[in-house]
Amino acid sequence: MSAGGEGRDADGVGDETDIAELTLRNEHFIEACRRGSWEMLQPILAADFRYLDGVTGELWEMPRYIRDLRAHPSPTLSIDEIAIHVAGDTATVSARTRTRSHPGRQNRYLDTYTRRDGGWVCVHACVWRLPDGLG
Repeated sequence: MSAGGEGRDADGVGDETDIAELTLRNEHFIEACRRGSWEMLQPILAADFRYLDGVTGELWEMPRYIRDLRAHPSPTLSIDEIAIHVAGDTATVSARTRTRSHPGRQNRYLDTYTRRDGGWVCVHACVWRLPDGLG
């Protein structure tokens, strides 16, 4: 589903309220990455959040993830090809990313959310580089 779509993913699953909240969470996550702000990102992550490096396959410990976020703000980060899929109390949000600091380079991310205490929190994230020449 693209941002601003009909409120349901490609499978017709997902309530409009869930899609709207996940869209806001995604925008919040991306803005935290632009700023390199752990303080901004932390409230939308679950305490048991994990990051999987899509290049090495390595599962990062939280202190490493925080250091990397703070050390690499990405103010020109842009996203497109946003896809949100809701399946009960689990959801995925994915998009393609680009930055002006790396022209021609594109990545894709996949964030997994779960519904807890009436809201959505991110429990897992993975980012990987796309092959050159796409899009």
